[in-house]
Amino acid sequence: MIYRTITPTDYDELSQVMKAAYSEAPWNENWSDERAIRRVQAIMGNFQAMGVCAAEAVAGGGEKILGGVLGYVDPYADGDFFFASEIFVLPEYKHKGIGTELLKHLEQELKNCNIHILQLISIEDNRKFYEKSGLQQDAVSVLYKNF
Repeated sequence: MIYRTITPTDYDELSQVMKAAYSEAPWNENWSDERAIRRVQAIMGNFQAMGVCAAEAVAGGGEKILGGVLGYVDPYADGDFFFASEIFVLPEYKHKGIGTELLKHLEQELKNCNIHILQLISIEDNRKFYEKSGLQQDAVSVLYKNF
């Protein structure tokens, strides 16, 4: 398995991996190609955006991306933190430790940038996974309004 920093040439393939990941339960989302690539580009267009992908080598050269974590630096009063906007793994590769490794590699990248806080928003179904990875609930509540 290869874990590496995402480059712009990865965006199209990442968007397809994200589409596949979110097409299954509990999300059951139907992303169009256009909206999926817009999502990846929007995240990676943020201030000091970065990401890590998991890939495997394919016969004849090249790689197949299996998952990714994407986000950006969010400057705050007493330091920066990293907001992970998306973490996803192809359905057939879930529950094989790839998500855990993505977070570990991201954490190392962030330490190299002197960033020591990772924040994300998750659905309840994924809470155990994130807690096993060392994340904990903070005091912030996510509010929204659908209009």
